[in-house]
Amino acid sequence: MTAEFQLVALRRINRRAELWDEGGHPLVYLPSMQIQHSGDKVPVDGLLCPRSHGSYTTRLFLSQPFPNRGQNWTVHHIMGRAWHTMSFNKVSASLPWSEILAIHLGQLK
Repeated sequence: MTAEFQLVALRRINRRAELWDEGGHPLVYLPSMQIQHSGDKVPVDGLLCPRSHGSYTTRLFLSQPFPNRGQNWTVHHIMGRAWHTMSFNKVSASLPWSEILAIHLGQLK
């Protein structure tokens, strides 16, 4: 599936999703997501990396950490901004991007 096709699917989840390019690799900016966390909805920006990043198969970066969920939160500077991500691996880059997003978000519930 092309990046544009994957983006159309993600826009069903976040109508403002944008495809970004980092050195020839796709990233998807997901502004103002409502994250289900500990029984509340928390607004955060997200950055989905649907490919390998470091030693991780895929990553979801967020505008803020949720230290009581996930583990080993780290900060990365991507596209001129600080992003937070937890240590969560083995979400296959071969999955549809919407499924990659859902699996990563599931760790915050």
